Amino acid sequence: MKDVTMKNILKNFAAFGIVPLVALGIAFASTVGGASAEEGGNAAEPEHFPIHHPKQEKWSFAGPFGTYDKGQLQRGLKVYKEVCSACHSMNLVAFRTLEGLGYSPEQVKALAAEYEVQDGPNADGEMFTRKALPTDHFPSPYPNA
Repeated sequence: MKDVTMKNILKNFAAFGIVPLVALGIAFASTVGGASAEEGGNAAEPEHFPIHHPKQEKWSFAGPFGTYDKGQLQRGLKVYKEVCSACHSMNLVAFRTLEGLGYSPEQVKALAAEYEVQDGPNADGEMFTRKALPTDHFPSPYPNA
C-alpha cells in the first residue's frame, strides 16, 4: 500500500509537470475573461440581426386598463346566452360583474332572475332552487359540474 502524504502528492505533480497545468489554467482564465468582456460591452446592440419594434396600432380598445366597446361586449353576452351556454360554463363569473358591460343594477338583477340556482338546505335539510341574484355566479350547463 502506498503512503499518501503531501510529500508524495507534490512529487507526483512534479513528475507530471506543473508547467502544463499552469499554462492550462492561464488559457482557461483568459478565454472566460475575454468572453465575458465581449458580451458585457455590446449587449444593447446585437450585431447579427436588427430588432425592429412593431408600430403602434389603433385598436377599438386601449388594452387591459383602457376602454372597450360596450356594445360589442353586450352582443358577446347575447351570443353566449343563445349559443355557447349550452356547452360552456361561466360559473366563475358573477352576475354583478355585468355592470362592467354597461348594464344598470336593475338590468343585472333582471338578467340574473332569468336563471335558477341551487340553494339550501332549507329547514327540512333539503336543497332547493331559486331565482339567481346578482351576487350568484352563472350556473353550469351540466348538473354534475
